[in-house]
Amino acid sequence: MKLKNKVAIVTGAGSGNGRAIALAFFEEGATVVIADVNEAAAQETVALAPEGSKAMVVKVDVTKKADVDNMVAQTVKEFGHIDILVNNAGIVAFTPFLDLSEAEWDKVHDVNLKGPFLCTQAVAKEMIKANRGGRVVNITSVEAHRVVSSSGSCQPHYNSSKGGLHMLTKATALELSSYGITVNSVAPGVVETPFTERGLQNPAVKEWILERVPAKRVGKPSDIANAVIFLSLDESEYITGSTVFVDGGWTIA
Repeated sequence: MKLKNKVAIVTGAGSGNGRAIALAFFEEGATVVIADVNEAAAQETVALAPEGSKAMVVKVDVTKKADVDNMVAQTVKEFGHIDILVNNAGIVAFTPFLDLSEAEWDKVHDVNLKGPFLCTQAVAKEMIKANRGGRVVNITSVEAHRVVSSSGSCQPHYNSSKGGLHMLTKATALELSSYGITVNSVAPGVVETPFTERGLQNPAVKEWILERVPAKRVGKPSDIANAVIFLSLDESEYITGSTVFVDGGWTIA
């Protein structure tokens, strides 16, 4: 129960990595705001929480400032303060570059980069007001650091959005450090989530991945959650602007 009396917001907490992160926070005693554009999925996450857990569901589109401001205001009204923000909400699309539309480019960047900007700015203002310090953890990707192509499509919109989030992490870490707020990122490799399920069901794709991962397995959402928990603890207070790669060694192979 290392996070007892802490209040955490997790975006995109209705499924996949976000759900695993939220459940890990519950296990550590935190109060968790389950924020997702899919309210029904968010309610499903809450239903999996241990008995006695404190939680609130907020429907939020992270690309809309009004939604984000409402999420923050509801959290402060209900729980008094915010200690932790996990910017997990994200989307991935596999359209080849030459077929990529402006609308799809904008959508991926809005969710993956604009969303964390809006959420971090709104939450940081409340953290500074409360004078309690805080933790921000951004979920980026190994694809913020290297181009991955198993079928000829390199997802430049996804790569650039996650690369932008990598640098947003560093810039905000520097600017917010004087307020006792740390900002770090967790960069997953391939993890078993609804986003990757279809690809991982293809034996050729899975073999291609495992050939490149020294750990010889695909990641689990709990692997990501464990890293997020560490970066949310008081014990990590001297770490900021850093990236924890949770990729089975892919980026060093």
